[in-house]
Amino acid sequence: MNGFLKKFLIMVIGIIVLAGVALILFYAVSMKSKDKDDSLSDVDEHTIFVDESADAEVETGQEDTEEQIYVSTGDTLSDLSGGNGLDSADDSGNIDAAIKTAESSQHESVQHERYEVGQDVEDKKAPVILINSKTAYVAKGGVFDIRSCIGYGDDVDRDVDLRMDGELDTTTTGVYPVGITLTDDAGHSTSTTINVHVVESSGESKGGGADIAGPPGSETFDDFREKYGAEATMLGIDVSRWQSNINFDNVKAAGCDFVIIRLGGYDDGSHYTDKLFAENIKNAKAAGLKVGIYWHAEEHTPEEARASVKYMLDVLGGEELDFPIAYDWEDFAHFQNYHMNFQDLNDCFEVFSDEVEAKGYESCLYSSLNFLNNGTWQNVRNHKVWLAHYTSKTTYTGDYYMWQHTSSGNINGIRTAVDFNVLY
Repeated sequence: MNGFLKKFLIMVIGIIVLAGVALILFYAVSMKSKDKDDSLSDVDEHTIFVDESADAEVETGQEDTEEQIYVSTGDTLSDLSGGNGLDSADDSGNIDAAIKTAESSQHESVQHERYEVGQDVEDKKAPVILINSKTAYVAKGGVFDIRSCIGYGDDVDRDVDLRMDGELDTTTTGVYPVGITLTDDAGHSTSTTINVHVVESSGESKGGGADIAGPPGSETFDDFREKYGAEATMLGIDVSRWQSNINFDNVKAAGCDFVIIRLGGYDDGSHYTDKLFAENIKNAKAAGLKVGIYWHAEEHTPEEARASVKYMLDVLGGEELDFPIAYDWEDFAHFQNYHMNFQDLNDCFEVFSDEVEAKGYESCLYSSLNFLNNGTWQNVRNHKVWLAHYTSKTTYTGDYYMWQHTSSGNINGIRTAVDFNVLY
């Protein structure tokens, strides 16, 4: 019995010793954890902790990483806001508000991915006839240049071959059907026919002239508003110096909501400012109209596009705008003279957009229906489109945010014809 009791006591003592050791180890670990918590608590009194766990896939053999950013509340949150100098939390210690503001600033500072200029060298498509009036005129005894009667281009080839077939006698008056064939370097061809009229004198020529201020348009703004006011968010106009001096108070009173104003453009290798731009934007804003601008473009390289944006924004001088800045490249009647392909053209627009957006503005593409449908414009990043299609109801099936309905508008305050636009 005594032997059994002795063994029992030894076992109890062993259990007590083991329990004591376990309690000591538990206490030590607890104190270490408390010290760590206290250390973090000291940091929290002076520091905002932002945990940005990496979401990207980690390659095999690599450890997941976690980025920890500490920003002193006594300083600005410039590290979080991308260098915008965002103020920190106020003296009341409203740290949550500071974090929310910083996160908002981060979101606003995100830019679209920059466009990479590059060319697809595989020519898959035939040349495109951009402008073809089907009728041309030449004075008797004169020299006929077929390239002045047709605009054309290609997706890859910058120097498309043009061949003219048929008899043309400029010493004898009459009408001569002339065949035209366009062929690119890959052997793709496109053909058309033009009727060439040989006339007695150059005075009978039907060639186009320079832009001039003309008479008022045929569609009144009242009729325009009655037809499209219900389906539109706003109705407006676009103007340049060709509308001469404008009474914007009368334009506003007629029911117009906005005006898109030509700032200037790039023509024959030189930048210019529309001589009425400063007056137009000042008076339009004073009348209470929402305003935007468009750029008359003729760039043919990305470098020219960048230079144009710099010039344009210098003239704009930080003016606030209500609409995207429109890129308006229209000289398709002479496209071949620029020695560019359609990829070059799209490069210019995309680079223009990058430069505009880098300065805090938005961009959009102005184009007629034809050049959107025939593949001239690609709009690979889905910028907003300002569609020009002079009809009662457009047949364009792509996305557009504004529709230029007519160039023959008539509104009180403007003596000449003016474009009418429907904003959706």
